[in-house]
Amino acid sequence: MVHRKTKPVDSELVLQKIRYFCSYQERCIRDVEGKLKDWTVQKRLIPSIIKSLKDEGYVDEERFAKVYAGGKFRVNKWGRERIGFELRLKGIGEDLIAKGLEEIDGDDYHKVLKELILKKKKEFLQENDFPVREKIINFVHGKGYEFELILSIIKELKI
Repeated sequence: MVHRKTKPVDSELVLQKIRYFCSYQERCIRDVEGKLKDWTVQKRLIPSIIKSLKDEGYVDEERFAKVYAGGKFRVNKWGRERIGFELRLKGIGEDLIAKGLEEIDGDDYHKVLKELILKKKKEFLQENDFPVREKIINFVHGKGYEFELILSIIKELKI
């Protein structure tokens, strides 16, 4: 059996490194905990490090949810369902997920969904074909848009 020797941890150095980790990109607590575990920081030290980061403003779950939701919508063109799912995987609570999703403007959301549908439609040669319509629906639903909203926009666009 191999025993791994752990070096004594300089908590100030770890705190300095994790501050840098949090400062160049918004992070959630789960991301920070994962990074600290990767660095083999003792489990008993992690809660106090997280508390310090919260107190100093390096980690804020609400701010993370808002930035994450806005970014994933603008850059990846994800829908609300996908964004909510991914935030849940990161351990974000439902109330904060709701606040994050509020950052997405409703008009922009509809506009992006329409653009995605029309762009996907152009990829297919035949028009008004059931499999094409189904493929479009599956594509945008896979990006996390709500099924009822997809159907209403497809009906509006007469696809």
